[in-house]
Amino acid sequence: MKRKRQEQISAEGRIGAVQASGCYKMAKQQLASSPNTQPEVLAQLAYKEDPALLERVAENPQTTPATLEKLSAHEAPEVRSAVAENLQTPVERIKELASDENPDVRYRLAENAKTPVEVLESLSSDENPYVGERAKHTLSVIKSMSEQADSAFLNEQFADAENLYRKLAAELEELLGPTHIEVANALHKLAASIAAQGRSDEAASTEEKAQVLKK
Repeated sequence: MKRKRQEQISAEGRIGAVQASGCYKMAKQQLASSPNTQPEVLAQLAYKEDPALLERVAENPQTTPATLEKLSAHEAPEVRSAVAENLQTPVERIKELASDENPDVRYRLAENAKTPVEVLESLSSDENPYVGERAKHTLSVIKSMSEQADSAFLNEQFADAENLYRKLAAELEELLGPTHIEVANALHKLAASIAAQGRSDEAASTEEKAQVLKK
């Protein structure tokens, strides 16, 4: 009886340890996913071995470029894919990931409107047809509104061009982030369409914003 009781206590202890381990793992996952987690903590989590945890770290907008550079070389493709989609990832790393040996990583770049246009253009001729077609589709979505706005401007439909450039700048800012060069280019064209309507002060203010982003 005493031995059975000891075995029961031992089994309960093992179950408790497993449950505690599971809770600890879940807590780390939540910490890695939270946008309120400090970059220093995320950098420490980046040294863990769990790919699922590292994927959460790579997705976090608080993760620093230095940590993302480290994770961009991880053996797990899902971690590298998450790095590719993070706006904090240096463009140099994005360009390297566009040549990643795993087509899933390249596909994730190809379907993401936040991927730099020059990278999407490169991926549009990818050896994998699914990657190439997806990159072409993403490019068409990005360029469609820009082409409409350019056409309106060339046809001297300046009010229509202004509305389209204003919408384009807002959508690019949401997709790519407020400091992206494509946002600056859209603002530059918006300034030109405003100037063409005789609103020189507003045009100058808009152009100033564009130039600040290009620096």
